[in-house]
Amino acid sequence: MLLERLKTIAKAFLPNGRLNAFPPDFTIRRPILSLLRRRLGRGEACFLALYRWEGKADPEHRQHSREEERQLSSASRRQLTLLAREQFGARELIGMDQYGPQDYVVLVSAPHNPDESFVPVALFRRLELLRHAFEGGTAAVLPEAAEYWQLNGTYVPVSGAGANQASSADAAALLKETFDFALALATGAVTPQVIEARRQLDEILAEGRISVLAQPIVDLRSGDVYGWEILTRGPAAGVFHMPDELFRFAGQSKLLSKLEFIVIRHALEEIASRRISEPVFLNVTPVTLAHPLFMAHLDQCLERHPLLSPGQIVLEITERHEIHDLGEMSGILDRFRAKGYRFAIDDAGSGYSSLQWIGELMPELIKIDRSVIQFVDRYKVKESLLRAIVTAAEEMNSDVVAEGVEREEEADVLFRLNVSMGQGYYFARPNPLLHAHEREIFQEMKERIKVRRGLVAS
Repeated sequence: MLLERLKTIAKAFLPNGRLNAFPPDFTIRRPILSLLRRRLGRGEACFLALYRWEGKADPEHRQHSREEERQLSSASRRQLTLLAREQFGARELIGMDQYGPQDYVVLVSAPHNPDESFVPVALFRRLELLRHAFEGGTAAVLPEAAEYWQLNGTYVPVSGAGANQASSADAAALLKETFDFALALATGAVTPQVIEARRQLDEILAEGRISVLAQPIVDLRSGDVYGWEILTRGPAAGVFHMPDELFRFAGQSKLLSKLEFIVIRHALEEIASRRISEPVFLNVTPVTLAHPLFMAHLDQCLERHPLLSPGQIVLEITERHEIHDLGEMSGILDRFRAKGYRFAIDDAGSGYSSLQWIGELMPELIKIDRSVIQFVDRYKVKESLLRAIVTAAEEMNSDVVAEGVEREEEADVLFRLNVSMGQGYYFARPNPLLHAHEREIFQEMKERIKVRRGLVAS
């Protein structure tokens, strides 16, 4: 006990940057708060990630003991400290702390950038990769975590009136307000902040303040652009700028289908105006796909744009939204297929249910989750899973798209296993939709694919 107190006292003399991972409570000094205030003062965009362990549904309603929670907390702190520092350098990582038995916070920032619309996209994507690594790393050292717990992530900007001139007291209040809002989003609690967020969402939907970006899906054999995944963005610099929070909150507010109807309409308008001829991938949740008016809405949107056809549309269904009756959903897909629409299953390999969906729904395309692709060159088990999905896809006459490709070594594995398509920052970032004559920027990507494919084949 005395030794622990001496260690804590010794830490009090360390600089704030050395105390950004679960610092002791010094009462009169809060290192992470000081670091946050400094970043805000520089005008940097700061974001809070809330990683929350939640107990999995258990038919026996098993209660977790305090000792199990202590073990989970200890393993989580070690893993998050290691992985957050690996994912984010000192320039981006502000700090991390534990706010409750299940709640872990990571604060990150990005230098001021005039093109702020792309700052949160890159950071939020890496925060989600950190969530995958955090969950997997903790489960590796504490197998009980994988059996009884699941890790969810919520990401929100640290913002407020005068945030960049925040004093110590203001920064403390701002951090608490941001955490409370993230927790309310994660748990579905109704708070004044959530009520205000609902008002903002109603306003966004009423005014149609939704924008879309497109990320190319690349044919890994030719290097050409096969198609485009349409990505949704809310108003820039707002809490609903990123799709995860926008769609999650819309679902909690019973406005998910309304939002997706607006996104589909807006996306098809953009696609038609730029005369896109390749396939376009539109994300849709099972609840909207089963909506009695969705097919009519999709047909009406296409009627307004005669150059587009159902055969160009790939409806992408994600595992993150549960399908309660696969037989019923299969029938719904068949009705859309009769009109020429095609389907992709997203997030394949991220859980058992996605593999079950593939067998039941027989999609035309299978999109392999980024958690499988990340460092697939380093982990044989990931390569084996990838190979198994590719083999199953071939037997079903389905095409495979590998998502989240970020490194040359990952791409090389895809070439070696003859994966047909790839998507990710290694090939191209999300951008506004481009006319055909604006696509010279992809020529370098095409040449790189040819070179790497030749090297791997040889």
